Amino acid sequence: MAALNPFSTSINNYIYLYTKGGQFSLNGKEYIGEYHFDGTTARVGPVPPKPNEPEASILRRLYNNPDHYDYDRIKQFAIPVLQHTEPQPYLYTPQESAYSVGFDARYFVEKVNDEKSFALEISQAEANRHGKADGIDAGLYPMDIIQWKLTGKSEDIIRHNQIQLYKASIKIPSIEYTVKNFLEHARITLSSAPNEVSTVTDYPNIIKNKYRKLLSGLT
Repeated sequence: MAALNPFSTSINNYIYLYTKGGQFSLNGKEYIGEYHFDGTTARVGPVPPKPNEPEASILRRLYNNPDHYDYDRIKQFAIPVLQHTEPQPYLYTPQESAYSVGFDARYFVEKVNDEKSFALEISQAEANRHGKADGIDAGLYPMDIIQWKLTGKSEDIIRHNQIQLYKASIKIPSIEYTVKNFLEHARITLSSAPNEVSTVTDYPNIIKNKYRKLLSGLT
């Protein structure tokens, strides 16, 4: 299990984190709101308190049973508070069963408020643990899922995957640099446009311009 990276306490460099629930508990109840890390310990509030301010409350693991919280409290919480893992890059390879369906789910994360970050594709197993105690921190690494088209006419595959990447770029800004080929892993059946643009690098603004009007009715 990977340790959490410590974050700067400088207000100018600080990464603000927010949980919508399902990650932490405060006094035995599910916590929703801003949080920060003190080393590897999650605490209430957007930033660490100043030296003359009271210490921020510790956020514990999520309890489904109140008795478990009472037991841990009696034991003075002599357990790990919460240890998230870092996302592990995943080389996507569709299974044969995905080709029979024609589509496959792909999962991407990207670190928030970090100019040096880039989109990472993760496995379905990691995606299933996203936001959980033994998974990737959902507040720090938002995730999006795209339905990747694998079969059909080349122009249909390209059009569908362009739209998927554009929609995902709202949450995962650099995804277009991670997936550069709209026909990646595709099995083309027929094509009436063999010279159709098939990569992001061929047309850097094709996602943002060509389908902007179309997507305005989808979002």
